Amino acid sequence: MLCRMLLIVTLSGVTANRPDGTQPKTEKPEAEPAIADLSGYYTCKGQEANGKAYSGIAIISKKNDVYVVQWVVGVGNNFTGIGIRQANTFAASWALTTEKGTVRGVNLYRVESGPRLIGRWATLPGPGVTQTETLTFLKSLDKEEE
Repeated sequence: MLCRMLLIVTLSGVTANRPDGTQPKTEKPEAEPAIADLSGYYTCKGQEANGKAYSGIAIISKKNDVYVVQWVVGVGNNFTGIGIRQANTFAASWALTTEKGTVRGVNLYRVESGPRLIGRWATLPGPGVTQTETLTFLKSLDKEEE
């Protein structure tokens, strides 16, 4: 008895040559130029889960490989967090002490040119949904603040 078998092998990332021996061109998406350092003053605008808008100022300063982020939102809501960056993603965690106890949160932003950070955030305790926030660069930090 004669058996015939067909073996198909798929190689990821390998392109076949054209009949004329040339390889097809692959178009790479143009990467947005990376902003080296996110340090500076930012306007902060966001929306809470209940739809209520808020605004304030955020101050981002770099300390070696991490960032310190300070938010001043509304009247008397000052809180600080720590952030890390990977390519065009910036994440920061924070805590805010209130009369009801400590609220912990995490923000995740996409870094765009300007720089402008477009993100969302969530808290614990909280409503279990993400809320939105945008940080827009205002000005650089003074030398003694860095």
